[in-house]
Amino acid sequence: MGKSKEQDICIQMLISEIITLIVKNKNKNIEEAYKFFYKTDLAHKIEDIETGYYLEGASYLYELLISELN
Repeated sequence: MGKSKEQDICIQMLISEIITLIVKNKNKNIEEAYKFFYKTDLAHKIEDIETGYYLEGASYLYELLISELN
């Protein structure tokens, strides 16, 4: 089952919010933040609609991302 247009928009907005948190909290530029984000397992889970992660809040997922990297 593929992603609907609405799901894809939600995912992209969520990723954008997480990237903003990374830029703000980790003092990275946009490019570094995307690299930081996409090297995590969580990044791939967010894009997989079967996990349901795309329905979670950006702050919560940011904390999971930081936990994963520690």
